[in-house]
Amino acid sequence: MNIKSAVHHVLSENNLKSREDLDIWCGKDGRLKIYSLVEGLASKHWNRINNPKASVRYYYEKKLTGYKISL
Repeated sequence: MNIKSAVHHVLSENNLKSREDLDIWCGKDGRLKIYSLVEGLASKHWNRINNPKASVRYYYEKKLTGYKISL
């Protein structure tokens, strides 16, 4: 699994549709929760790229409403 599909999987499994949903779901740990899950699902891809957290941010910002780049 790559990072893009892992982010999609996490968002779908947890019914996250907006930035606010993600904020509530992540809670006090900030984005560490989503980073950890995506790293676990896409560990090979995670270890191959320079800044995997930036990649995760890009994909969830693109999918969720409430971000400037959301579709």
